[in-house]
Amino acid sequence: MSFSKSFILVLSFFTMAAAFTPFFPPAHQPARFAGPTRTALKAGSGKQGIFSPLVEAAKATLGEDDLKQLRADVIVKHSKVIGKFVDTSQTKFGRLALKTLFEAADSNGDGVLTPQEIKDACAALGFTWIDEDKSKSLVERADVDENDVIDFEEFVSSTPKVLRTNLIRLAKQNGNDLGFLV
Repeated sequence: MSFSKSFILVLSFFTMAAAFTPFFPPAHQPARFAGPTRTALKAGSGKQGIFSPLVEAAKATLGEDDLKQLRADVIVKHSKVIGKFVDTSQTKFGRLALKTLFEAADSNGDGVLTPQEIKDACAALGFTWIDEDKSKSLVERADVDENDVIDFEEFVSSTPKVLRTNLIRLAKQNGNDLGFLV
């Protein structure tokens, strides 16, 4: 049986099992199931979320080591999907997508992006860790003609790397928020 079919079978089983798993466990269960949530983005140290009961059931059934390996395999595959999506930036479709993203970020319509517009666009994409200093740094790295703004061609050159890195980070954060990393 292929990995994909196995994963879907296991996920389906645990989804059904999760329906019978209490989100808030009885008082006699270990404290690791209750209490304050943790915010680390490392497998096994994540915070409680909607999928935590499913992950705990998978851990009990598969064992912690097999679950970690399964999770690592899924993360690698997901990262490859993100990479392949970002790699379309050199295609006709990719250029159109980047043009649309650029125009959405260009809030005043002047044809260039300032550090503030970069910061706002990143926040809209969920990249809340891109603060003022980081957005200035992104502009400095992309600004080939050194005019303190990013034009469309500079945007096309720099955005794929920024997207790849930050989409993967966002996926990890979302996985943690949903409880996949408990």
